[in-house]
Amino acid sequence: MHAQVIEISLEAAQPDVVERLIRTDLVPALREQSGFCGALHLTAQERSEALLVVLWETEDDAKRPHAFSTGGAEPVSTSITDLLNLRAGSVTIWEVDARS
Repeated sequence: MHAQVIEISLEAAQPDVVERLIRTDLVPALREQSGFCGALHLTAQERSEALLVVLWETEDDAKRPHAFSTGGAEPVSTSITDLLNLRAGSVTIWEVDARS
């Protein structure tokens, strides 16, 4: 299993918006992707930072662009940060050594 870790810089009023987008738009779209195993959204509001951890079955799943619907009839190949229009810092891939 691999994790895609996305660092997000939040503006003062943005944490609630980002959380809503992740819950209502991103997670349902991710559930449709092959290889998706789960997601965590971590926030440090005092530092205006967040981490989005998306779990995938394989490293290839974590690295590939995914086909998300952006409101049109046809899905488009895009990244998670593009889908949510986030100001992402780094996007890194990690191997998951333990999960319970």
